[in-house]
Amino acid sequence: MEMEEMDLREYWDIIVKKRGIVAIVFIVTVLAVTVYSLLATPIYEAFTTVIVRESGLSMQSMFLEGVMGGTGTANTAQNYMQIMKSRTILEQVSNILGSEDLTPRALEKAITVQPIQGSDVLKISMESPEPELAQRTVNTLADVFINWNTLYQRDDRRTARLFIEVQLEGAAENLRLAEEELKAYKERERVFSLADETVAKIAQVSQLEANLTETQIAIQEVQERIGQVRASLEREDETLISSTTIAQNTFVTEYRRRLSDLEIRLSSAREKYTDRHPTIISLLAEIEDVKAKLAEEVQRVIGTETMSVNPVHRQLYGNLIDLEVETMGLHARETALLTLIAEQEKELDLLPTRELELARLMRNAKVMEELYLLLRTRYEEARISEVMQTADVQVIDDAILPENPVKPRVKLNIAIGIVLGLFLGVGLAFLLEFMDNTINDQDDVERWLGLPVLAQIPELSVTEARHRKSVRRKKGRELGA
Repeated sequence: MEMEEMDLREYWDIIVKKRGIVAIVFIVTVLAVTVYSLLATPIYEAFTTVIVRESGLSMQSMFLEGVMGGTGTANTAQNYMQIMKSRTILEQVSNILGSEDLTPRALEKAITVQPIQGSDVLKISMESPEPELAQRTVNTLADVFINWNTLYQRDDRRTARLFIEVQLEGAAENLRLAEEELKAYKERERVFSLADETVAKIAQVSQLEANLTETQIAIQEVQERIGQVRASLEREDETLISSTTIAQNTFVTEYRRRLSDLEIRLSSAREKYTDRHPTIISLLAEIEDVKAKLAEEVQRVIGTETMSVNPVHRQLYGNLIDLEVETMGLHARETALLTLIAEQEKELDLLPTRELELARLMRNAKVMEELYLLLRTRYEEARISEVMQTADVQVIDDAILPENPVKPRVKLNIAIGIVLGLFLGVGLAFLLEFMDNTINDQDDVERWLGLPVLAQIPELSVTEARHRKSVRRKKGRELGA
């Protein structure tokens, strides 16, 4: 304890001895910071906020949403943050602003895009000594990005409509052929009806086959979209992600198997319960959980094989992850439906030959009718959606003209200057004391020379020295007398 008190006392003695230097450094530092803060160019910040809707950047076609309940794009907000600062978007902003100083590279450094925690809102901000320029820039960026997103969505919806249109034409022709074949068989064999139990069984199988056909068409659509994404990747970069690599991953295989089992259990349960039954709700929740884990694993596999940091590439890879996961989910659904249909057909095979053939023709006609109606509905929805031309990003608040500068912060800078001045002053005092190698007392003699001190000449002030000299003179006169 005594040693610590002595050390602290020595530190304080050093500060007191060098108090002049500490004071000078402190005053100079605070004055320098204050002058800088008062003379620095004021910086203004303008910002706008936009909200990202859940649909995501790459809209899955409306038909696919009807089959699988919709899919989202992973990390949509993060992708938007990167795309807003991409060269394509910033070049358009630079051209609209018409300023030679605001090049795409300068805009990339000046503009900040960040998410607001706990929401789907993005904040676009810019700091500039010109408040009007900052306001105009962030508003222009928001408008340019929304326009780009609208065009992207329109092209995506057009692709969905064209795909459904082709499928609809084929379904209409298949329905016509199925109805004619059923009619011809009834007239030829003179068989017009079946037992109620058989009709119910046919309706059940027909529904399963209709679901199977929807799923298979959805698989075709997803594969077509995967091809489009891969084509875009190939045009932009030589690196391609192999579906074989993903499919051969151990965890991916296990998740696919679990997904297939759950789809079989779900299809079987739906024959007994409604969608609000706890069993159905539990199975749906478990399926969503497996899909989420499958998406994470696919993203990890893809992430280990790609090196691109380009935001457009990142967005394409995000779309590819969603589509790969969707393909696996659809294949699992297809496997489950095929298993259930095979079980139902075993029971129908027990019917007499004529009734069995009639049952199959009726089932085929029913499947084609349901598929045609579904495609017709999806086609109308896709056509309306294409005409709407809406983006999945919307401005919440436009940037307003900032009145008060955000930099420099005079009070904060002065506070920092006070702390910094004290730190520098004390630090300089200790540095000078450390560099001082003169011998000042007997402790320095013993420490540096290693010799004992036999005597010490006291340090006297001028007044005390004069006083002692006068005393000696007085004593000398007295002795002389």
